Amino acid sequence: MTIPATALLAGMSIGLSIAAPIGPTSMLCVQRTLARGFPTGFATGFGVATVHLIYGALAAASGAAFAGAWLHAAPMSLASGLVLLVFSIRVFRRAIVVDALTERWGSLASSYCGAIGFGFLNPITPVLFAAATPSLIGQGHEAIPMTIGGVFLGSLGWWAFLALSVCVFRHRMTRSNLTHINRCAAAFMAYIAIGMIVSGFHSANSAGQL
Repeated sequence: MTIPATALLAGMSIGLSIAAPIGPTSMLCVQRTLARGFPTGFATGFGVATVHLIYGALAAASGAAFAGAWLHAAPMSLASGLVLLVFSIRVFRRAIVVDALTERWGSLASSYCGAIGFGFLNPITPVLFAAATPSLIGQGHEAIPMTIGGVFLGSLGWWAFLALSVCVFRHRMTRSNLTHINRCAAAFMAYIAIGMIVSGFHSANSAGQL
């Protein structure tokens, strides 16, 4: 196997391993797919994959330093937790419509851009990329572009699979079932959000930032 092909496969593995764990972005993709169907879920995943592409490039260019700085920034953890908590409350209160809906390009673009902002506010992502940095640069300097491209493809493939799977089950469920799933997703996001806020307060107190 050629070096570019090896680097591409390595990058896809990294992208898949970072995207697949259940977290706030997964819940966002699931919730939007339940509420609006596959196009919105895929647009959301495409936005998150774009964030992973950017983080992959930053990690390859500067190593894990940027992730460490992000991880120890208490204000970022607090802001991320508060945004996620507000979002989880909105999700909990939102009604689910079972009928398929036709999306406009403007709405899909909004889902894509919103997912990018949401992805950058997730403090878990840079930590995962910090751990993956040795693998990102391990294929050699010339193979880094292919590795980063693989990260994007691996991440995007996961989001497409997740959105498609949720969409298939969505059409087989009643409105009541979808509402319960939606509220469980909201509760899970709220749990993560509270953890982020508490962690941010502890970090801020330790560093004397509050």
